[in-house]
Amino acid sequence: MPESHSASPAFLFLLAFMGAVVAVKHGDWNNLHPLAMDNIAMKTTIIAVLVYIKVVMIHEKFINDIGDHYLIISYNIRFLSGTLAVTTMSLILIEPFGWLLLIIWTMWLVKVVFNLHEPFHNIDQLIQFVQQHGNQYLPI
Repeated sequence: MPESHSASPAFLFLLAFMGAVVAVKHGDWNNLHPLAMDNIAMKTTIIAVLVYIKVVMIHEKFINDIGDHYLIISYNIRFLSGTLAVTTMSLILIEPFGWLLLIIWTMWLVKVVFNLHEPFHNIDQLIQFVQQHGNQYLPI
């Protein structure tokens, strides 16, 4: 895991650069602009950046109070939201390359989700966990 808990300057620079390139690509702001022409991709980019920034803020504020499992989850959310923002910007700039990146991002998402639930891959381990800890969660 990386030691830095703040927003990556390289990520922010790359996102700003890609935003400037999108502005140049859609130079005629009177007729077409990115929010009208690439509506879904731009909204996804904005939401992904907001999620990235919010996770960084939460991570910085609660770094000493959260456990290792939540640190892994926050790093994964930060990585996935950051790469989604870059991927959707690539989808606007170079559509075929953007689609390739989106497919790779989706496969990475499946891998991350699969690895987060690794203790539950073995059904015998899951049954044993429920038998040992299940009674404390039942409202009886």
